[in-house]
Amino acid sequence: MSAIESSCTLETGSALETARTFGTPECRQWRQGFFERLPTLAEALAAGFVAVARRHGNAAGNRWLARRAAGLIEPERVCQRFPTLAADLRRAFAELRRQGETPLDGIAAGCAWLETVETRLTLGAFNASHDDDALIDYARAQARGVEDVRHQLVGHIAGHNRRQRLGLLLPPRRLSPLPGATLSAQARARAARIARGPNPLTPPRPGVPLLSLFTWQRAPLMTLAVADTLALERARARARRHGIAPPSLRLKLASQLARLSCERWWRRQLRRLAGRRLEQVLREARRVHKRAGIYCSELTLTRRRAQKVRNRALLETLEAINQAGQTYTLAELAELGLANPDHRRAELMLRIRDTEVEARRLGHVGLFFTLTAPSRFHPVLAASAQRNPKYDGSTPRDAQQHLQALWARARAALAREGRGLYGIRVVEPHHDGTPHWHLLVWAKPEHAAAVTETLRGYAEAESPEELYDRGGQKTHARFKAETIDPARGTAAGYVAKYISKNLNGEQFARAGVEGDHLDRYGQALTDAAPRIEAWAATWGIRQFQFLGLPSVTVWREVRRLTERQADTLQQWEAATRPRPSIARVLHRVRAAALAGQWDRYLRLMGGPNAPRKLQPIKPWSIPAFRRAQAGDDVSHASGEVNPGLIERGRYGDEIRVPKGLVVSDRRGHAAEYLTRLYRWEVRPRRRLTVGGVSGEFSGGGAAADPWTCVTNCTDPASQNISTLPRHLLTPRAPTPDELEAQLARYREWRASEAARAEVENADVEQRLIRTLVRRQPPHTPRPATAAPPARPGAGDGLPAPR
Repeated sequence: MSAIESSCTLETGSALETARTFGTPECRQWRQGFFERLPTLAEALAAGFVAVARRHGNAAGNRWLARRAAGLIEPERVCQRFPTLAADLRRAFAELRRQGETPLDGIAAGCAWLETVETRLTLGAFNASHDDDALIDYARAQARGVEDVRHQLVGHIAGHNRRQRLGLLLPPRRLSPLPGATLSAQARARAARIARGPNPLTPPRPGVPLLSLFTWQRAPLMTLAVADTLALERARARARRHGIAPPSLRLKLASQLARLSCERWWRRQLRRLAGRRLEQVLREARRVHKRAGIYCSELTLTRRRAQKVRNRALLETLEAINQAGQTYTLAELAELGLANPDHRRAELMLRIRDTEVEARRLGHVGLFFTLTAPSRFHPVLAASAQRNPKYDGSTPRDAQQHLQALWARARAALAREGRGLYGIRVVEPHHDGTPHWHLLVWAKPEHAAAVTETLRGYAEAESPEELYDRGGQKTHARFKAETIDPARGTAAGYVAKYISKNLNGEQFARAGVEGDHLDRYGQALTDAAPRIEAWAATWGIRQFQFLGLPSVTVWREVRRLTERQADTLQQWEAATRPRPSIARVLHRVRAAALAGQWDRYLRLMGGPNAPRKLQPIKPWSIPAFRRAQAGDDVSHASGEVNPGLIERGRYGDEIRVPKGLVVSDRRGHAAEYLTRLYRWEVRPRRRLTVGGVSGEFSGGGAAADPWTCVTNCTDPASQNISTLPRHLLTPRAPTPDELEAQLARYREWRASEAARAEVENADVEQRLIRTLVRRQPPHTPRPATAAPPARPGAGDGLPAPR
């Protein structure tokens, strides 16, 4: 009937009227049920029915209609359920309908795809296309659901044990499994077991007590541990119903249950899963390519911008203060670290440039490789941006895992042959969101050819037929190799554009290079960078990774010991008394790091491909210690007292904080060096009400909030920061009239009796303090065997102040 289906006209407009002329009234009413269930497809189905019924009769047409309409769904119902994607879903359905071998085959393919879309975008009872406020409410409801189940189980412990004690509960049934791999073998085993067993209707032989024929088992009592186990099983099932991977089974039971009952955990999981599924649906709908939304969809870009606005608003509401009294907002501290794209790009380029300097000193050759995933990972064709018939529905994470597995096999093969390489890996997307790798590595000249062929063999192993064009010539579609010629340019020049494109799009354009500010698709780098950043954040793909080089954590920690901390470093060495050989190692590495000489640092750390256990300096982390606060020692859930000194996180896991470095010499002696010299405490910014409007300021006072090492602020969503006037979040310069009024008020206050009394009291207090200091005995330094100074608290971990 395919010929009949292909010849039927779908846009007849009168097919429904014609179908009513076939069969009896009952038959017509039966067919009308199909047309009412699928109103947008009714004309197409009626046209097919009429074509079949005219040729083979009414009964054959009815059978055809029942068979073809069985797997169809109403497309408009799915589109209306996801209003933000409705236009894209309708466009994709129409395209699948046109691409079918017959019109009805295209309709079936489109309905099948829409059915999968509805399944993927429905996370439990949550619609993934809803806004973030609905997601927050749903996450809160799921966390409360987990807690309610646990509370019910805990509340029924006493009743369960009482019914069991009174004999009102049936004993647990523990039936041994039947042996045998097939049903027939299990049936024979069951028959043999019955034949060997005693007949319950036959009385026992004389002298055998009746109770000896029964098997006695003691049913376990219900306890809090049993209730937690049952609650955890139901909570993990709840997470799986939403498509969320439950916490690892290697974690403790209490830690797993704490995560599953936390609304923040649910919020993070739902945001991540909803964002990825929405993006994947739009990729399949052909809305992510160079002629639509390049690298990522417009919806994903909008969601990422909203997330960054929320994060920025939260950082503006928190401030950090150290023991020196310096106060900064977290937004200001974030700009000082690697969260600033300019700082991150500068560090990456420094490490690449100096690695090349060290490679030239060693006589190594630079290689530049490009690895691309096979065609089955690409939803559209590169040239025409049309739908790729080989696409199997893989996500960018699937493609990234494919390239990671390929690289792992290649590195294992090179390690077995004793061929080491080092450098950097950059991951960036194709125009359709599929990742590909750029590898800038260095190796010995005698190993360059073997390294290239090994990588080529693994990269081209899958689907080798795709590597040839229509003329039979092999292309570089899957693997491309270049040898860096120092006469033509440096290695840093090869990857400078890729790094800039993946960060903020800012770079120094090369003189005489036309279009150096554009990417390969003609997009400006400043416009492409936000889309690539949103793509990497959505799919959780690490964009930059160094290979075979020493720890950058050690580099950053050593650079904390600036020239201003020289006296503090001397005091630490005087207190801890490390061996001179250990001190020399640290001071040599510190001098190289402060001078920005990554090549010298690389040489001092053992050179390229040096095993971590042989490197002289390693990071030093210790458990975070609790700070005594009222009520912290008592668990509100169980009433238990926690006398431990180790600080634990929200889910009961031990918190470890970086403190410095462990330095060792060639003989294996080691000593610790403190690099986190500032103890930071995070607190919400102070609020002030002026003229009935709530603003924020930093300051102390008798009524100020207590300083803690944790965030005491409420949920940012409940603060409704977006409703605050913009002038409260962004300070502005006062006008001349306002400035003059402020100065007048200040002069009036200085001339008042209250101000004069405060100044006199402060002067008297300072004189008393100086007198008491002079009366104190001179300070006696600690002996050499004294313990080192007390380590800073758990709040350490933020960058040093400016």
